[in-house]
Amino acid sequence: MTQVKPRSESAAKADQVLIQGDLTSLSDEQRASYYLRVCDSLGLNPHTHPFEYIKLSGKLTLYATRACSDQLRKINGVSIEIISKDLTDEIYTVVARAEDTAGRRDESCGVVSLKGLTGETRANGIMKAETKAKRRATLSICGLGWLDETEVESCGTKVVAPSPSRPMLTMNEPKQETMLSNFRRLLLSVDTQFPGTMQKMLVHYQCDSVEMMTDEIMIQATELLNAKLRKGGAV
Repeated sequence: MTQVKPRSESAAKADQVLIQGDLTSLSDEQRASYYLRVCDSLGLNPHTHPFEYIKLSGKLTLYATRACSDQLRKINGVSIEIISKDLTDEIYTVVARAEDTAGRRDESCGVVSLKGLTGETRANGIMKAETKAKRRATLSICGLGWLDETEVESCGTKVVAPSPSRPMLTMNEPKQETMLSNFRRLLLSVDTQFPGTMQKMLVHYQCDSVEMMTDEIMIQATELLNAKLRKGGAV
């Protein structure tokens, strides 16, 4: 009778990562190594943080950031076209069509509730729907099933886990919200004194809204805004 050998710990981890997509069991070094291998397989620059981590249904997995979709479009020659926009019962839906150099096409939608939103907040919601549609279409045509960062807000808890170019940090949601709130107040204060600053900064960092800025961008932008205040507008 053939004896079935017990599965090794490494085999169990491989099954958890490759089949279930759960990185929980990996050490910090193993997660960093996995991160590098994923980036290398797709031709992405890991130092731009194309992926971040999210705790979803008890599993630690990756989600794609703006840097990921931007690089994928360039690498694969993907062009994006908005083919429809619809507002029904305060639900704004945008459909984007992606096409690669081989002529393959794919479509994805971005949906955002605008109920109760006014002014700049409503405008940001509209831009978010378009951004979500474009990024989802990009990931889809490139054959990737990861969530985009515009989708993770209502899906799970973001986790600041180590990547090859960043050490392990401990950050909870309240701290992230405080950072965003402080940055938003600073930006509005500078924009009041120097009108147009907010729009220029969003264009410079290629973000549709302040909420879409990463922590690294906010830290860098904070230094620039404080310098702008010190120098009376000249940065």
